[in-house]
Amino acid sequence: MNSSFYNESPACHCEESSDNEGKNKQHYRKPIESKRGRPRVSKVSGTKKEVIDLRSLLTRCAQAMADNNTATANEFLKQIRQYSSPYGNATERLAHCFANALEARVAGTGSALYTALTSRRIPVAESLKAYQTYVAACPFKRMSNIFANKSIGRLTREATRIHINDFGILCGFQWPCLIQGISLRLGGSPLLRIIGIDFPLPGFRPADGVEQTGRHLMNYCKKFNIPFECNAIAKK
Repeated sequence: MNSSFYNESPACHCEESSDNEGKNKQHYRKPIESKRGRPRVSKVSGTKKEVIDLRSLLTRCAQAMADNNTATANEFLKQIRQYSSPYGNATERLAHCFANALEARVAGTGSALYTALTSRRIPVAESLKAYQTYVAACPFKRMSNIFANKSIGRLTREATRIHINDFGILCGFQWPCLIQGISLRLGGSPLLRIIGIDFPLPGFRPADGVEQTGRHLMNYCKKFNIPFECNAIAKK
């Protein structure tokens, strides 16, 4: 249970932090610094390996397109395609995505490409896996949710109703922690009303995704005996 939800600040485990800090110092290794500059040619076992600056190629390709120099843009695209891959490292994968976008702009098929991408319905399990990976790699989303929920709890400490408009609710990942927190309030839980707004899904049930999120939050509120209302809106 989130017993510290209504505290002014998150609990600080100082002793545990100091112990972990001491352990981390023992295993500290100086990171290898990356050097920026012109591409170099390095010799490995008597063979030459060319290092390609994909960022520079992408920038020069975009500049050529802005200048309506299609021939030069296509030449840069050929080089980018040669050294990018959807299965390579992070830089190669990112370059591959940008190359697709630049190629669509050259061909004038950007709108068709966007329509094709948005017409594919992403399974909920895939969205959950992607979100879990994102939160594990970057703490900013988690911390923003924590402080936003604590601010809502502090400002509505004595309110009998809490009304939230969530633009881009997706799967409603932020709200279970808030639901669990306000269930601990002395004097009983307030009425929680969430209006979830998101883009319509392709097909015959455009509001299916946001309505499913509302049902999940409804079931979660029942576990903590919180009166709950949800209004799902699927609009651009």
